[in-house]
Order: sequence, then structure tokens, then C-alpha cells
Amino acid sequence: MTDSFYSDLRIAPANGLSPLKRVWEFGFNTDHAPMVMRSDLREHMKMAREQLGMRYWRCHGTLSDDVSILIEDLQGRRRTTFSGLKRILDAALSTGVKPFMELSFMPSLLARDPSQTITHYRGITSPPRDFAEWGALIGNTARFLAETYGAAELRSWYFEVWNEPNIPFWLGTQAEYFELYRQAALAIKQVDSRLRVGGPATARAAWVREFLDYCRATNTPVDFVSTHIYPSDIDFVDSDRGDVKLLGVDFVYEHLRRVQCEVAETTPGLPVFWGEWNSSAGPFAANHDEANNAALVAAALAGIEEYGDGSLYWNLSDIYEEGGHHFAPFHGGYGLFTVDDIPKSAARAFELFHQLGDWKLDVSGLPPSPARGALASLDSAKRGCSVALWNHIGPTDGAGQAWTVDMEIAGAKGEADLIAVAPGAGSAYESWLAMGAPDTLTPAQRSQLLAASVPGRTVLCGEGGRFRVVLEPGTVALLQVD
Repeated sequence: MTDSFYSDLRIAPANGLSPLKRVWEFGFNTDHAPMVMRSDLREHMKMAREQLGMRYWRCHGTLSDDVSILIEDLQGRRRTTFSGLKRILDAALSTGVKPFMELSFMPSLLARDPSQTITHYRGITSPPRDFAEWGALIGNTARFLAETYGAAELRSWYFEVWNEPNIPFWLGTQAEYFELYRQAALAIKQVDSRLRVGGPATARAAWVREFLDYCRATNTPVDFVSTHIYPSDIDFVDSDRGDVKLLGVDFVYEHLRRVQCEVAETTPGLPVFWGEWNSSAGPFAANHDEANNAALVAAALAGIEEYGDGSLYWNLSDIYEEGGHHFAPFHGGYGLFTVDDIPKSAARAFELFHQLGDWKLDVSGLPPSPARGALASLDSAKRGCSVALWNHIGPTDGAGQAWTVDMEIAGAKGEADLIAVAPGAGSAYESWLAMGAPDTLTPAQRSQLLAASVPGRTVLCGEGGRFRVVLEPGTVALLQVD
């Protein structure tokens, strides 16, 4: 048993209730656009929409050669065809989500150097030979989408230019990315000035101030900021590696706050979307599968709620090909769901946050580090209070410490329900290890792991609105009380 850390929290309405931004319901990523044609991945997208409330979907490669937008016929004549893109978008829309449409990668017919590629599916990272041709392609794409899906529908989407241009997903300079963005943004606005376009979609939350300064100086349209953060963002890691150095939740919060300040100082009121994040950027890392990942997810979501406007988790599913296809039940993949449709602990954290109410309550007495924290809400329709609590084990914390929390909830009456995510009860990874880590599951083993993925539930007796919760290291809980 670890030593226990203690907090005494008081939960009450602040001076005037403020709405909870519910950033956890904004959306998710899948890695590669054509993968959406797989029915098993679409099932995971439906699960995210129906069980977690997620509304937007982002992916890479909507313009890549395997979507066949720009082609040459046998006579060498260049043609534009959008039927492949339409099939991909129709498949995604059928699951109930809307596109957060990343415009990437470079079609080979436009690329300055089409031999420069990245990942298993070989997305071309080269700048265009002619930036005006790139702008024309984006304009044609936007016109096709407006004619196909209608102006009103398209205004509910988001258009994001490229992916992580500050690391090897883009082999041009920063100035060339800014020109790439300008051409795309102007082309989109020429189709419909009310379409939403943004960037810079950078890794490590980089280039935000420079990007906004450029847009202001050149009168380039920008409707939102998107950027990415992982608590392993020291060096770029190739997509077939998992050996990354992990950093703590404090690192994530540092960059969440910095970006909020940069936007407030340059373009106040501009929405900020955290377009990718997870517990690490290593694609095959066990920390993605462990119970402790739920605690990281909870801490990050609370930070994004405070310092941002939307979360797009990387990645929805272990049905994923950026580093090649992997089918072992747990292989360190980024996903919320395994290839066998088993929710991981991170999915359960999103599920708990989905149950929070619509109004934010004040929590006093919290520890100084966001690795241990609480987010409280009021559901005025159900006349109930919900409190999410987490106890994340940081990379230098060893086995961690249990956290004993005494809570006083103003106006609470009677008993409280406690839903908790822990190894073997909300996190199936540890149960898979205990059964010998089989590479292929029998039906009985899959049923056993599905049962282990269900969070535990207990009833707490309170007195005078006071409740005690003990969170073991690397766990998450949701307390619900009238």
C-alpha cells in the first residue's frame, strides 16, 4: 500500500454559474482518410458519437494520391475528380460526425519533390511547385463540397491547413507553410466567406504567435487556432518507434496556458482547438493502454476546458495504419478502442466526463499540481452534482500515492454513486496481461476483457453533504449526488 496524499475540498457554485465548455465532446482523430471505408473503424466512430457524444472527426491525407483527386489520363491530360473524397466523407458522415477537415497531403502532380513522403501510407510532405496551383486545388475542392453538401452544412465544418508543418510532416520552411495557408484560406473564403478555416496545426504547440502575427500582417483570414501537444514532445519520433521520454501533466498545462495567452494577446476571442494529444507521441507505447492513461486524459481534459475550446483526441482506434497495421489485442496503440472493440481506460475517462452536467462549480482546496485534480458540475435539469476526480502517476512518481479526498458539496443530500476506472474494472489491459498477454483472443477471453473494461460502481454514504473518496494511484472516478 502506498502512502496517502490528503485533500479537503469544498464544492459550491461560484459567483454566477458559468457553462461547462464540454470540450471532451468536440471530437477525435483517425489516422488516414481512406481507412474510414473500413466498416470496423466506422463502428468505432459510431461508438464515439453515441457513447461519448463526440461530434467532429479529423484525419490525415484527404488530398493524397490514394484519394485520386488529381490524376493524369493515358494521354497525359490532368483531371480533377472528387468521387473518392466523396465516398470517404459520406462514410464518415454516416456515423453522425462532421469533418474537421485537414487539408493534406500534397498530390504528386503538384509536389515540388513527390519522392518526399512520411508514414506507412506515404503521404507527400513536399511543398507545391506552384503555390497558386495549390490554391486553385483548394478552391475547386471547396466548391465541390459546397455544391455536394450545401452551404449550410459546410458552414458547420472546419477546414484546417496541413498537419504539423514544424516537424517532418512538412519539408518546406515556416514561410512556405504560411504561404500554403494563405492560398488555401483565400480560396476557401472565395467560395463562401462564412466557411471556417484555421491552423497552424503544429506539433508541440509551436508557431502560434508567429502564425497569428502573419495573418494579421497580411490580412489573411483565420477563424480558429489549432495545435497539438503530447507529454513526450521533446524530439520528433518516427512512426514505427515507441521509445519516447515521458513528461508530466505539468508540461501539458504549461503549453495550454501559453497558447491561451498568445491568442489573447494577438487575436482575442479566437477559438483554440487542441487537434491532437495523448499521453505520449510514441505509437507503440504501453502507457496508452494502462489504467493510468485515464487519469492523464482526465487531467488534460480539465486543462483544455479551462484553456481551450475543443479537444480532438489522437486517436479514436487501434484500427490504424500510420506505423503499419497491428492486430494484437493491446499493442500500445493510440486508440480509445482496441482492434477487438474493447474500450480502453481512456475511453472510460471520456465516458465519465460525458456524464458531467452543463454548469461549472467552484472547487477549492485542490493540490497545486494538475496531476491530482477535480472538476465539478451541476446538472440543473436533473438537480444533481457530478465531480470527476483523478490521480495521475507521473513519469518520476514511481508507484504513486493514493489520494484521500474529503469533499463538502454545498446542498448535497443523501447517498452518492461512485463510478471508478481502475485495473480490472474500467481498464482491461491489466487483465489481458494477467491472462498471459495472448496475441489472439478466444471468444471467452474477449468476453472476459469486455467485462474488465466496465468501471466499478459503489454507493457512498454522506453526512451533511460530506463524502470521502480514496483514489488509488493511476485511477479516475466520478461522484454523482443529488
